[in-house]
Amino acid sequence: MMFKKDSPAKRELILKKAMKEIEKLLLDLEKEGKDLTQMRLKKYQKTHNIHCTCAKCGLANQKKDPRLRGLREYGFKVFVAESDAEDLFSDED
Repeated sequence: MMFKKDSPAKRELILKKAMKEIEKLLLDLEKEGKDLTQMRLKKYQKTHNIHCTCAKCGLANQKKDPRLRGLREYGFKVFVAESDAEDLFSDED
């Protein structure tokens, strides 16, 4: 099945898939015994490495704007409690 880039059907399909994945994640967290009343979602984006030589990263280096780097991955992080968020942030440092 082919979709136009900006077709409403494609956007609706993508949203349905994303909601199913989020629902699955939340059910798994609940099965682990996590208290979901303190849950927070945080959006994140990972861009290409600073040494990448693709066209987008080359333009970002030329204009000295790291926001122009090629997007490698994006998604959401789920924090269930303040202690979980602190553990995740300490791992990133």
